[in-house]
Parts: sequence; structure tokens; C-alpha cells
Amino acid sequence: MIRRSVFTGLTIVLLIALVALIVRGKRIETQSTQSSNEMVRKPTPTLIRALAPQDLKVIESKMFLQPNRSNKTQVAAARHEVEVRNDGDSAYGEMQLRFSYLDRNGRLLCHKTYTVPGGIAPGASLRVTDIVFDDLPAKTASCRTSIDYAELQPGAIQEK
Repeated sequence: MIRRSVFTGLTIVLLIALVALIVRGKRIETQSTQSSNEMVRKPTPTLIRALAPQDLKVIESKMFLQPNRSNKTQVAAARHEVEVRNDGDSAYGEMQLRFSYLDRNGRLLCHKTYTVPGGIAPGASLRVTDIVFDDLPAKTASCRTSIDYAELQPGAIQEK
């Protein structure tokens, strides 16, 4: 009989504690939803990067090597002049040019990149001069120029 009354009493205490926790949790939840204010921000337009865009073409790429006479293991500098044409319908902003340096046998020696600020309009050409890279391998004989990426100008994407 005593066991039964102790068990019933503990069960009632546990039920009261459970109900109190549920009520308290609901009260806290309603207070937190009433006090929170939602802020909606309008996002600013961002640039979209096109990797190796097909409508940008390297028309002309010239390299002028300037060997270092005191150090036979390195070429002192290579100066480049590059012309890029936009054959597409979209305007591009900043673009990154990749210069791949080759030896006399056509083997790749190293890569260098150069970021061109500004932009290029549809149908226009852009000439970049005086791009200089130092510390090239002494075996450098030629250079292959390509476009790594170009960023589309905001509003340049046209829906078809």
C-alpha cells in the first residue's frame, strides 16, 4: 500500500513538472516570435564570371624577350602587347589573361596571369600594352596567350 501511494505521488510530480516545462517552452517561443523583426535587404547586383568566354578572342599577342646577361638561368623580363576583340553581344568588365611560356620544342615551362581592369563593349577591340613579367626560365622561346575569365557587366545578360 505504501509503495502504491509513493509511486502515484512520484508520477503526479513528474506529470506536473512535464506540463510546467511544456507551458514554459510555449510561452518562451511566443515571446521570441513576437519580439523578432524581420529585415529584408535588397541585394546589390554582382558580376558574373564567364570562364574562357568564347566570344572574346585574342587577335594579336606579341612578346619581346629581354635576356639578362649576368644571370644565365633566368630571363630578365618579357614584355607583351595583346589585342582582344569582343565578337559577342555582351559587355565584359575585368578579364584575366593567361600567358603560357614554351621552350623551342613546344613544352610548357610556366604560366603567368595578368588581370586587365576596365571593360570591353560588344564589337569593340581592346589593346593592352606594357605587360611585363620578370623571372622567366632561360629556355623561354615563345608564348601562348589565352583568356582565363571575364566578368560580365551588370545588365549585360539578355534574355532570349
